[in-house]
Amino acid sequence: MSQGLKKSALFALILVIAMVAVACAPKAPVTPGTTTPPKTVHITMGTAGVGGTNYPLGIAMASLWNANIPGVKAVAIATAGSPNNIDLLRQKEAEVAVCRSLEAYRATNGIAPYPEKMPWLRSITGGLFVDAMQVVGVNGKVKSISEFKGKRIGVGPIGSGSEVDAREIIKAHNMIYEDMQIFYVEPAQAIEMIDDGLLDGAVVGVALGSAAIQELMLGGHVTLLPIEDEFFANLKAANELLVRTTIPANLYPKQDYTVKTAAAPPDIIIARADLDEELAYNMTKTLYENLNAIHNVAVLLQQFTSNLVLPEKDMLIPYHPGTKKYFQEKGWLPK
Repeated sequence: MSQGLKKSALFALILVIAMVAVACAPKAPVTPGTTTPPKTVHITMGTAGVGGTNYPLGIAMASLWNANIPGVKAVAIATAGSPNNIDLLRQKEAEVAVCRSLEAYRATNGIAPYPEKMPWLRSITGGLFVDAMQVVGVNGKVKSISEFKGKRIGVGPIGSGSEVDAREIIKAHNMIYEDMQIFYVEPAQAIEMIDDGLLDGAVVGVALGSAAIQELMLGGHVTLLPIEDEFFANLKAANELLVRTTIPANLYPKQDYTVKTAAAPPDIIIARADLDEELAYNMTKTLYENLNAIHNVAVLLQQFTSNLVLPEKDMLIPYHPGTKKYFQEKGWLPK
């Protein structure tokens, strides 16, 4: 063997011995008091349009989770509402979302417009607040919902909660979309279009006291329209979970009259059943231990308390196991 080859072989042998020595070397001791940083968990929260209550609510909740749960990086995103949020969870593009209980119930059971059952939907809260069907007509253009025929009517984005409301209300009044000119717009855009004379009416499925309706009524050129008993009966026949409710006088500017309407069960925060149980527990706990931060988002969110933590048999979808554990610890649910 040549001198060069001997040197190469010797170098290779030394390199192998060094690698083995490093691999077998004892690990450096961990300094007492040090901890491994928590694993980062990314949480995307679906809300609704930026002009409503759910978007700022989502921002507030995400901020609470970021501040109180180590490792959590939560962000709230604007969406087209409950049906869109359910689809985001289905595709695993969001971990949690604001959702109407009724929409979650329909999706869980595969009731139209959902073509298949989604039995993995869970709630990580009790009720947030109660949505109400709120319909407005431009003064001098529309005096009742029955007069929508042939008019320009704003509804929510396609598939949104407001749009579902609009379709059901119009059907209950023995009309269809084709009987009028429909505009699929967010509440904020509907307000602008009414102010600009581009709409004759709108259906806005939001919580009572919503800022969107406050702004709309402030101009004084629209009236809240009632759902009369005859037509509420049609709504109820199509959806037995709807209940009769009344918009009290003076809830909004320039509204000195009561308005009969319909309401769905309370909104909730939904998640997938496979959301980590400890994470769900901490997310629920954080919200209920920081209610003031939620209540400060909007007056209507003062409804969000343990008073709307219903027995599980009365919920339209089950609680997440982590949420149920927290509620049981607080004594709000039986163990």
